[in-house]
Amino acid sequence: MTKPDRRVQRTRELIQQALIALIRERGYDPITVQDIVDRANVGRTTFYLHYTSKDDLFLHCHDAILGQFQLSPHTHLAKAALVGPEPPEAMTRAFQHLVEARALLTPILQGKDSLIILRRIRDRSAEEIAAHLRNAYGEAESRIPLDLLASYLAGAQIALIQWWLEKRPPHSAEQLAQSFHRLQRAAIRDAFGLGELEAG
Repeated sequence: MTKPDRRVQRTRELIQQALIALIRERGYDPITVQDIVDRANVGRTTFYLHYTSKDDLFLHCHDAILGQFQLSPHTHLAKAALVGPEPPEAMTRAFQHLVEARALLTPILQGKDSLIILRRIRDRSAEEIAAHLRNAYGEAESRIPLDLLASYLAGAQIALIQWWLEKRPPHSAEQLAQSFHRLQRAAIRDAFGLGELEAG
C-alpha cells in the first residue's frame, strides 16, 4: 500500500488543526474558508486542492475531532470490570478527558452539524462497547442482540453528556463515570441474566 506524500499529509494536518482550533474559539458555523487558510498559513488554492468546502474538510477531519472525545477504553474490559461495583479506571479517565475538552465539545454540539457529530460519536462508541461485550461474553449468551445493546448504551452515554453540557451541573468526572457505569452495569446484568451475587 502506497503511503501518502508527507507534504500532502502535513498540509492536511495543518488545515485540520486550524479548523479544530477555530471551532474551539468560535464554534463551527461562523468559520469561513478564509479563516481556516489564514490560521493554517496556506493559500486558498492549496485548501481547494485538498477539500471542496469547509463542510468537506469537516467530514474529512471528523476522526481527529472525535478522537478528542474517546469515551470507551481502548483495551478490552473483563467481565469483572464491566459489571463490578466501581467504574473501570479507563472509563473514569475518559470522562476526565471529556471535562477537559468541554470548551471544544460545547460549541460543536451546539452548531448546525451537531446531529452529524453526535451520530458519529454514538456509532463509534457503540462499536467499541459491542467489542468489549463480545470479548467478555459470547454473542449467544445475551438475551438482547449485542449490536442493539451496544447502541442503547451508546445512546444513553450521549444523552448523559448532552444533559451535562446543557445543564452544567456540578458533577465531577468521577461522578459522571460512576453514574454511567451504574446505568451500563444494570443493562448488561439484565441482558446476560446476571444476579447481584454473580455480578459482584
